[in-house]
Amino acid sequence: MPTQDNVQQIKARLDIVDVLSDYMQLKPAGQNLKGLCPFHNEKSPSFMVNKERQMWHCFGCNSGGDMFAFVEKIEGVDFSEALEILARKAGIVLQRYEAVPGERNQRLRLFKALEEAQKFYSSYLQSPAAISVRQYLSTRQVNQDSLTIFGLGYAPREWDKLTIHLRNQGFSFNELTQAGLSQVSSRGPGSYDRFRDRLMFPISDVQGRVIGFGGRVLNTAATEAKYINSPQGPVYNKSLVVYNLDRAKQYIREAGYAVLVEGYMDIIGSWQAGIKNVVATSGTALTTEQIKLIKRYCTEIRLAFDADLAGRSAAERGIDLAVAAGLEVKVITLPYGKDPDECAKHDPAGLRQAIEQALPIVDHAFKTVLKEVDINSRQGNKLASDKLLTAIAKLPDPVEQDYYLRQLSRELRADESAVRQKFVRLINRTPIQAATSVVAKSVVEKKDNDDRAVQLSRRLLGLVLKFPVYLKDLQVSLLPSYLVADDLISLYNQLVIYYNSNQTDEINSWLDELSAEPSFGQLIGILQLQAERDFIDMDLAQVQAELLDLAKQLKVLYLNSELKRLSQNIRLAELAGNQTELEEALASFTQISQELTAVQQ
Repeated sequence: MPTQDNVQQIKARLDIVDVLSDYMQLKPAGQNLKGLCPFHNEKSPSFMVNKERQMWHCFGCNSGGDMFAFVEKIEGVDFSEALEILARKAGIVLQRYEAVPGERNQRLRLFKALEEAQKFYSSYLQSPAAISVRQYLSTRQVNQDSLTIFGLGYAPREWDKLTIHLRNQGFSFNELTQAGLSQVSSRGPGSYDRFRDRLMFPISDVQGRVIGFGGRVLNTAATEAKYINSPQGPVYNKSLVVYNLDRAKQYIREAGYAVLVEGYMDIIGSWQAGIKNVVATSGTALTTEQIKLIKRYCTEIRLAFDADLAGRSAAERGIDLAVAAGLEVKVITLPYGKDPDECAKHDPAGLRQAIEQALPIVDHAFKTVLKEVDINSRQGNKLASDKLLTAIAKLPDPVEQDYYLRQLSRELRADESAVRQKFVRLINRTPIQAATSVVAKSVVEKKDNDDRAVQLSRRLLGLVLKFPVYLKDLQVSLLPSYLVADDLISLYNQLVIYYNSNQTDEINSWLDELSAEPSFGQLIGILQLQAERDFIDMDLAQVQAELLDLAKQLKVLYLNSELKRLSQNIRLAELAGNQTELEEALASFTQISQELTAVQQ
C-alpha cells in the first residue's frame, strides 16, 4: 500500500489551486478562490478553495476535502488511483503496491497492455505492409506531426500478430481480452486480434492513458463495419470518454468553450487548422456523462456536427443534454463541405471564423428555419412556429423565452398572445419540460426542508472567525444552546473561552492549533471559506448589524422550538392528569412567550 510519506511528498510538491485548475475555472475571492462546482449544476459559484489550508468546499452540494478527495470524486477513482494521478503530476515515483495481485494491479496491467499495443500499431504504420494506409493518410492531408500527436497506427492483416507480440511480453490471454485487444477463438484454445487491417486511433482518458482504440477499415470492398471501437471493459466505457479531451483541456480552459465535433478525422483536421479546443464523441451518441466531463473545463460548447441529417440529429441530442446540464450552447455553420474535416482542409480560415461567429441555439434555429420554410404559406407558418417554439422551450431562462416569443410573433406576423398560448400548450405536453418541472420541484422541496437553524449557526460562526472583535458583545446575546449542532456549539464555546482568557482579537495562531485537531480542522476551514464567500464586501458596521440579526434569528428559532416542546409537555400533562407538571409547563410557556414577543418587537 502507498505510505503516508507518499501523501506528504505529493502535498509538498503540489498546490491545490494548480490541481483543481486542471479541471475547472477558479477566480480570486478575497483570500480564497471560487468557481462553479463541477459536481452539480449551478449558475452562481458556491465552490470555494482555501490555498492556505489546501482545502475545498462546495456550499451547494456540501462536498469538500483536500486535493485527493477532489481527484477521487471528479475522476471517479479510489484513493490509490487518485494517489497515482497526483504522483505523476508531482513527478514522484510511488512505493509499490502490495505484492498480492488485486483489482488495482490488474487495472495497471491492462493500461500497460494498451500502451504496448499503441506502440506496436504506431511502429507497424511505418512497415511496408502499411503503404496503402500511409497513402490514405496522405490523401486526407494528415501530416507527420499529427501522426505523432494522435499516436495513429496500423493493425496488421495477420490473424494474431498483436496477440503473439503481447503474449511474448508476458500478458495473459485473459488480460488481452479484458483490454479489448484480443478475442477468444471459437475454434479452439487461444485468442486472435480484435483489430486487423485497420487504421488505428488510440483513445485516451482525461489523464492521457490509452484505454481503447477506434479502428477504420480502408478496404472499400470489406463487408465489416467501417469503424469499430474497443468493447466495454474494466478500463474502457465509451459513454464516459470524450476523444481528445486529454490534449484539448488546457486550450478549452483558455478559450472558455469547447468545439464539439463527431469523429477522429474531424479532430485531426481541426487541430491542423489551429483549432485545438476541439473534442469529439467518437461516433457514439452524446451522453450526459460526456457533457459532465466537458463541463469541468468550460461553461460553453459550440457544436460543429456534420451537415447531413444524421449530423443534425446528433446536434439536437447534444443541445438537449448540454442545456439540461446548464451549459451555454452555440451552433457553428460550416462555410464549406459536409463536415469539419473537409472544411478545415479547404477553408481553415473560414472554419475558424465560423467558430468565432457561432450562434446561440435559438438564434441559429431562427436563421435556419426562416431560410428553409416559406412562412407566407399557412402550412409553412405553422411548421415554422412548431420548430421555433420547440427550440425556445429548450431554454431554461423564462426571460430568454419571453424575448424569443416576442421575436417569433414579429417574424410570423402573428398575434403575440396566440403564440404564447401555443407555447404553453407545447410545454405542458413535452416530457422533457415535465421532467424538468419535477426536478425543479424536488430541489425547492429540499431547500424548504433544510434546517434553517444550522445554516444560520454556520453563517454566524463564519463571521465570528473572520471578525473576532465582536465576540465580546456577541456572547452576551448568544447562548450556546441557540446553536443547534454539537460541533458548532463546541466550537463557539472554545472561541468564547479563548477570548475571555486572552482578551485579544488576534486568534489566528490559536485557530491554527485548534485546526490541527481532527474534530475542528475541517469545520473551521469550511466556516472561513463560507465567510469569505458571503461577507467579502462588508464593512464593520454591516458586519455588526449582520451578527446581531443572526443572533436574533437564532434566538427566535430556539424560543419557538422551546414553545413547541412545552406545548407537547402541556398536552401530555393534561392527559396524565399531572397538575404539578402542567402548572410548571404553563408557567414556562408564558415566560418564553413573553420573551419571544420582546425579541420580535
